[in-house]
Formats: sequence, C-alpha cells, structure tokens
Amino acid sequence: MNFFFGIKTNDLNCDITIPRFQNHGKVDLENIVFQAKINLNKWIIQKAQYKENKNFFFINNNYIDNEIIFFLAKEKEILKYKKTDYQNILDLNKFTDTQPAFRANLKIFNKFGGFSSYQSEYPYSMIEKQGNILSPLSSLGNSTASENKLFIRNIYVKPIKKKFDIYFLDIKKKKILFKKEILTNTTNEIKIEKKYIKPDIFLYTNDYIGIPLFVSLKDHHISFEHTHPPHEYIISEDKFKTVAQLKREIHDIINKKNW
Repeated sequence: MNFFFGIKTNDLNCDITIPRFQNHGKVDLENIVFQAKINLNKWIIQKAQYKENKNFFFINNNYIDNEIIFFLAKEKEILKYKKTDYQNILDLNKFTDTQPAFRANLKIFNKFGGFSSYQSEYPYSMIEKQGNILSPLSSLGNSTASENKLFIRNIYVKPIKKKFDIYFLDIKKKKILFKKEILTNTTNEIKIEKKYIKPDIFLYTNDYIGIPLFVSLKDHHISFEHTHPPHEYIISEDKFKTVAQLKREIHDIINKKNW
C-alpha cells in the first residue's frame, strides 16, 4: 500500500494526481481517496476532498497541508481502523503495490506560473521503520540557483509528532556544519545554503527515515527532484557494506558533537 503527501509553504503550493488504474490498466471502481491526520494522539481517517474522472483522482492545493496523508481504499476497508482505536496506520490493500511501481504525480507551483512535478508515493514498508537517511547534497542541489530547499517527508505508523534531528556533515573533515530539529509525520522544510552544496557534504537524520525532496528556484522557475540512496552512487560489489561503514562514521561524528 502506498501513501501520498503534499508540500505547502509561503512560496509553494501543490496539487496531487493519483491514478485510478494500475500500470497494467486494472481499475477498481470501489477505491476512493481517504486522508489521515493526527489529532489528540489518534489518526483521524475520513474521505478526502477531490475531483475525479474515469482515470484519475485530483486533489487540489486547498485540501493539502504538511501533515495530511492520502491513500486509496474501499469504504468497507476503513472499518478496520475501529479495531485498532486509530493507533496505527493500516496496510489495507495491495492495489498500489505493483511492479513497475505505482506512480502518482506531485506538482508544485508558485504564484508566477513556475511549476515542476515528481512522484509522490510513500510505501507502507517504510512507515513501520525507524533508522537513518543518508544522502549527498551536491547531487541534486544547484549552486547557481537563487534558492535551494530540502523537504523531508516522514510518515510513521504511530500517531506521534516527535522531534528528531537532521544534520549536514562534511564527511571528509568529519565535521557537523548544520543541525535542525524536524518532526515525524510532517513534510519538513529546510533551506540549503549554497556553501553546503559540495561533494563531501551529506544530509543525515537520526532515529527516523523519510523521503528527501530537493527544490531549486531561479527566476521564478522550479526544479524538483527526489534524492537517491547513497549505494546508488557507488559502483562496487560491497557498496552496502561501504554505506554501512559510512553511517557508522557519521554516527561517531554526531556522538562526539564535532562542530
């Protein structure tokens, strides 16, 4: 099961388009779009506000914020939430578990007419996990842009809003350059200063994982990209071992508070 999320800032808005069909064409007409949001330590589940045609669901910017998540389900499947007292996000169906991967569209735009799109799927397999994100800043940040933003979306299975830390680290100098508290079950916004867009500088999170999205702005134009795990940049048979070692080294840097 996949979940879909948006981005909302003072400068950027978004729309989400979710297919009614799987990538081989199958449609389930009983599926509709539901949304989930935390309130008083419980998940509030309700039918989302959207428009639709025979192929797509369209969720307008007016019904999106940085906390709501969306998903496809049948009305009868939602009844299962009562048995959990709304304490867990449930894996209700397998409709969006496809190969190739099921894709939705997250379109971000500004008031000047600039826009860009990327995928907006967050798999259920990720929401049960805690861990770390590790990703280079230079691969998708743009040092010639007027502004670079990093959005990290965490979805966690429990209805909690818990603080955790994001770091920018120079892995060659073994030094922390930047630290900020962000929240679980939120789309978090971090401005990336140009001085951090260098090959040796990585972002790293403690305790929780998520999906990092990079947005570059210049002359009212927008570039919008998804980061990749670090092993995608390593060409060797032991790349997972290399990444694990790199994470251990970064964890040591953080524990030593090496600023």
